[in-house]
Amino acid sequence: MRIKGKRIFNHRPMLFFALFLMFGIIFSEALYGASMWWYFGLLLLFIIAFLLVAIFKKSRKSFYIPLAFIVGFIAMTAVNLQYNSVSVKDYTGSINAKVGSEIVFNGNYYSFDATDIFVDGKTIKYEARVYAYVDEIDFSAGDVVSFYGRLRYYSHEKFDNYYPRKISSGQRYSLTAYSASKISDGQLNFPDNLQVRIKRILHQNLDDKTASIVQALVLGDKSGMDSSMYDDVKSSGLAHVLAVSGLHVSTLATAIYFMLKKLKVNPKISFAIVLVCTFLYSMLCSFTASSLRAVIMSGVYMFSSAFSRKKDDVSSLSLAAIVILFVRPADIFDVGFLLSFASVAGIFIFDRSFEKVGLQIVDKVSPKRKIGTKFVKVCALSLATNLFTYPFVAYFFGEVPTLFVLSNFIVLPYIMAFYVLALVLTFLATITGFGAIVLPLKYLLVPFRLFVGLVGSVSFSTVSVSASVFTVISLVCLMVFVSRFVFLDRVKKARGACIILCVGMFMRSILLAVG
Repeated sequence: MRIKGKRIFNHRPMLFFALFLMFGIIFSEALYGASMWWYFGLLLLFIIAFLLVAIFKKSRKSFYIPLAFIVGFIAMTAVNLQYNSVSVKDYTGSINAKVGSEIVFNGNYYSFDATDIFVDGKTIKYEARVYAYVDEIDFSAGDVVSFYGRLRYYSHEKFDNYYPRKISSGQRYSLTAYSASKISDGQLNFPDNLQVRIKRILHQNLDDKTASIVQALVLGDKSGMDSSMYDDVKSSGLAHVLAVSGLHVSTLATAIYFMLKKLKVNPKISFAIVLVCTFLYSMLCSFTASSLRAVIMSGVYMFSSAFSRKKDDVSSLSLAAIVILFVRPADIFDVGFLLSFASVAGIFIFDRSFEKVGLQIVDKVSPKRKIGTKFVKVCALSLATNLFTYPFVAYFFGEVPTLFVLSNFIVLPYIMAFYVLALVLTFLATITGFGAIVLPLKYLLVPFRLFVGLVGSVSFSTVSVSASVFTVISLVCLMVFVSRFVFLDRVKKARGACIILCVGMFMRSILLAVG
C-alpha cells in the first residue's frame, strides 16, 4: 500500500484474502439467529459491492477482497444451517449405537464417543458423546451397544468456542445412558482403530501419568491427563508441546527429509513422501487446526525448496488459514486455531528483532560466548511466540505463564528429542504388537515431570490477567502496527500506537458502560 508515493506495507493478496475471509465468517456468525431475509439482503449487497469493484479498472485488482468476504459469509452461514438440520433434538428411550472411541472411566461414569446411532426407527447422521452411569461394561471400542437413556442435541450459542470442536468431530449430541449392553462385536475404521491401539499400548505398559503425557505428545489428545498435571504444564509455559503443531510436524518432516536425503532420493520425490507422511500424521491426530496448519506450511516450505521457488512466511501462514477456514470456517472461534496461528505470527513479527537486540548485548559482553548466543535465540523465539499469544491466553484462560523462557531454554530441546523417540517407539510397538518397547519412556520422562511439577509449585509461575475482546483486538493491532512489516518511522509508529490504544480504551469503556 502507498500513501503519497510512500510504501506503507507490502501488498500480499494471500494475507488480505485470509483477513477478509475471516471478517465474512465473523459477520455471518454475528447474524446467527436473525431472519433469513437479513442473510439474503446482505449477501445481495456484498455481491453488488463485488461487481462494482470488479467493473472499475482502478479497483479491479482488489476484486478478491469482497470475494473473500462473500466466501467467508456463505461458508459460515452454510455451516450453521447444516448444523441445525437434525431430525432428532431430544429423545429418551432405547438407543442403539456403535462405540467410536476408547472408553475412559471417570470415577462415576464411563465416557466415549458413539457413532451409527439408531433411534426410534431412524438412523442419526451425526455422533454423540456418551456418559454411561453403569456399574460395569461388557463392550469395547467398535462394538454395537444398546443403551437406555436420553439423547440431547448440542445447541449452538453465538460465538461459542466449543462449537468448532463439535463441527470438526461431527458430534451433535450428548447421550446420558443409565444402562448399556452389547448387541454385537464390531471394529473401528483405520485411523480411529490405530488411535485406540496406540492408547491401549501406552496405558498397558506405562503408568497413567506417563501414558497420558506421551499420548498428548504423539496424538495431541490430552483427554487422559489429570487436571493437576496439565495445570503444571501450562504454568511452565510448555502447554504447546502437548498439542501437535508446527513444532511436532516440522520435527517429523525434518527427520524424514534428512533420512531421504541420506538415501539420495530426488528432492521432488522426497517432497511428495514427506507431504503424504505429515498428512497421514495429521489424520491420526484428528486433523486438529494446529496440525493442519503445520502440514500446509511445511508443505509450502518443502515445495519451495524442492522446486527452487521463493517462499514468503506471511503468505504461507495466510494460505494455511484460507484452506482450513474454507473447509471448517467455524475454526476461527477455536482456541487451538487462534493460539496456533498467533504463535507463528508472533515469530514472524518479532523473532528477528528480538534476536538482533539480544545478539548485540551478547557481543558487548563476550563476542565468543556460544551459550549466550543460543540463549538469546531461545529467548527471542519464546518471547516472540508468547507475546503475540498472551492477549488470547488472557482472554480465554484468565492467566498467563511467567517462566516460559526458562522452560523453553532448559526443557524444550529435551522434550522434543523425547518426542521423536516416543513417536518411533510407539509406532514400533503398534506395528510389532510388542508393547514393552515403550517402557524406556517411563524413565526418560521423569526429568520433564519433575521440572513441570517444580515450576507448577512456584506461586508466581502464572499471573492472573483478564482481557476483553476489545483488549485482544487492540493489542494485536498494536503489535502488528509497530512490527517490521509496517514501513513507518518511529515517531509515526508511536503516534499510531497511541491512537490504537486510545480507541481500544474508548471501546472498552463503552462495553463496560453498556454491560
